Amino acid sequence: MKLQVTSRRPCELERGQARRVSQNPRGVLVGYHVCCPRCGYVTVALHGSDGLAITESDDRTEVTFSEPLRCLFCKVRIAVAAGELQLIEDEHVRDVRYR
Repeated sequence: MKLQVTSRRPCELERGQARRVSQNPRGVLVGYHVCCPRCGYVTVALHGSDGLAITESDDRTEVTFSEPLRCLFCKVRIAVAAGELQLIEDEHVRDVRYR
């Protein structure tokens, strides 16, 4: 699945979208708000937190995380490499269903 980098507010993100923090392209990269493709919960990925390194292409459309991000709600691991998302399920993943 392709990661869509957008400037939408974190509360308006849809599944598979991410928002750069800070929005200023010349500003220092703080991290990304990432909306989980599985459950729709927005989790923050902070550059440098717990060894996470975030790299961006020159046009900021392709983002790569050095290690998978764990969704705070459903606990799935979200791997981001060259703008592509991959979900990794393990024993910690919660079964979340909406009616």
